[in-house]
Amino acid sequence: MKFNHQDEMLIKAIETAAKAHQNQKRKSTDLPYIVHPFEIAMILQRNGINDQEILAAGILHDTLEDGDLTALEIEKKFSLRVKDLVLSASEELEGRDKRPWKQRKAHTIETIKDLDTDAKLVVCADKLSNARSMVREYQQAGEGLWERFNAGYEDQKWYYDGLVRALQDLEEYPMYQELQAVVERIFHRKDE
Repeated sequence: MKFNHQDEMLIKAIETAAKAHQNQKRKSTDLPYIVHPFEIAMILQRNGINDQEILAAGILHDTLEDGDLTALEIEKKFSLRVKDLVLSASEELEGRDKRPWKQRKAHTIETIKDLDTDAKLVVCADKLSNARSMVREYQQAGEGLWERFNAGYEDQKWYYDGLVRALQDLEEYPMYQELQAVVERIFHRKDE
């Protein structure tokens, strides 16, 4: 059996992400980190995205922030477009550890507004996966959930509300609609 080039790209993305996230766990859980990039690819596919470079970028999206891959390595292994999509879905990397959380997140929200649709799709799938994770963890930890993050409830609410606004031109996609609903469920239930 022979795989086509597109299958090879996704298999290589899975292998690369699995190595980059080896032994990593999702924040404050025992869940292997690699589940998150796989969920992003599933979200993208369920929203009709079959472009292999977008799917590969979804799988690889955290390898620059949380792994030790470089942008140049992603470009060489995959393509310039995959590298650009991964960079678009990443926080500004230079000096990241020295900037306060809220400053980094404000920059992320502003940057997302100017991304093209393909990059926004990767970002939206990532943020939806994170928001779904919050819902699951909230069911177990309750208000203690917010202690697991670098920023508490109010800051997380500000961030996710900003993300929803920054991604609003994706409103025809079910993943955006779900993100909007999950953010409403997590952060605006207290406001009632």
